[in-house]
Amino acid sequence: MQIVKNSLIYLTASILNKSIPLLLLPIFTKYLSPSEFGLLSIFQLLLTFYSALVGMAIHTNISKNFFKYDRASMAKLIGNIIFILCFAALSVSVVTLFIIYSGNTFFSMPVYWIQIMPMLSLLLMINTLNLTVLRNEGNAKLFGIFEISNTLVNTITAIAMLLIYNMGWESQVIGITFSYLVFFAISLSHMYRRKYLLFKFDLNEIKSILKLSLPLIPHVMGGTIIALSDRIFIEQMVGLSEVGIYSVGYMFGMIVMLFTDAFVKAWTPWFFKSIVEPTEAMKKKIVRYSYYYIFFIFILAVVISQIAENILPFFVNEKYYSAKKFIIWISLGYAIQGIYKIFLPYLIHLNKTSFLATSTVLAAIVNLVLNYFLIREYGSMGAAYATIIAFAFSATLLFWYQNRGYPMPWFNFQASVK
Repeated sequence: MQIVKNSLIYLTASILNKSIPLLLLPIFTKYLSPSEFGLLSIFQLLLTFYSALVGMAIHTNISKNFFKYDRASMAKLIGNIIFILCFAALSVSVVTLFIIYSGNTFFSMPVYWIQIMPMLSLLLMINTLNLTVLRNEGNAKLFGIFEISNTLVNTITAIAMLLIYNMGWESQVIGITFSYLVFFAISLSHMYRRKYLLFKFDLNEIKSILKLSLPLIPHVMGGTIIALSDRIFIEQMVGLSEVGIYSVGYMFGMIVMLFTDAFVKAWTPWFFKSIVEPTEAMKKKIVRYSYYYIFFIFILAVVISQIAENILPFFVNEKYYSAKKFIIWISLGYAIQGIYKIFLPYLIHLNKTSFLATSTVLAAIVNLVLNYFLIREYGSMGAAYATIIAFAFSATLLFWYQNRGYPMPWFNFQASVK
């Protein structure tokens, strides 16, 4: 079956892609103190925040319309998406500069890196558009080549900056910046050569894109806050060194996300294609695959966390050994987040993305409140507890709303699992 084949290709690419940073942990944890590693983690999280703000999950428009539009229409859609991204990056840059020159600070982050984050986010989103086209084409192999090549350019540059020029935590930031620039150019060229890019301003197209994407901003920002806030609270309430240790444990726990992302990358195009005019048999098939996936991902989370806890001492310097305690909780949290992701396409299909703003903002508020009280009670472990509860809250809300707006035979268990 094609969805399984593509999932395996995406999984292989994801494992190769994500294993590169993990395999290099012995180098980074040797040369970087926990405080420096914590600073690097905060930079990456702030970049995720900016990318969510600039990007607005705008690539969702490609997935939603890929099987409805011909190539010329898709090229015009992507061109107008880029117009919006450029305007968004410029607007966010102006606001960022205003905040900086008003005397405000961004935690421990040097100002000069904050200033370029909107532009880095724009570069990242152009690459994301190209990857989204490849994914919807079912071109899993080329998708994997792009992802792995990006990581290799990033990593080789970072290692050179660290070992040759002794640039500390900023070596990784330079690697990110250089790889984003390279793949920004490659992605634009690739889409243009394959006739997926046409810069023809269309106000009606712009309105259509924003109608889907603007309601996703609170959703994306809320999800980013859930991912970001734990380390910010740890920095303020425990210390920057603990952020570094927590981040190492988080990296191992996020291995689960390799598998959930691989499945979702294959699942989403298949789902949108299957849901156009679904028969009752097709609905049961979708539910059956969903059950298999949910069962598999929880078993996998436990297995991965046990393996990760045992191999961690071989990957990191001894000053990071205490990261072991976080892995199981982060693994389970990302298993739950993986379940959340298979309900999201229903709302996109129904043009009900406005509910995502409500559900994710509520989950972000729950996460912020829990971070404060649980970290105060349990230290940095409280952040892991807050993350898993917030993910569970968000997934439950989304499942409830999906089933109310687009009923599926979730509880007709025998019919669904035959």
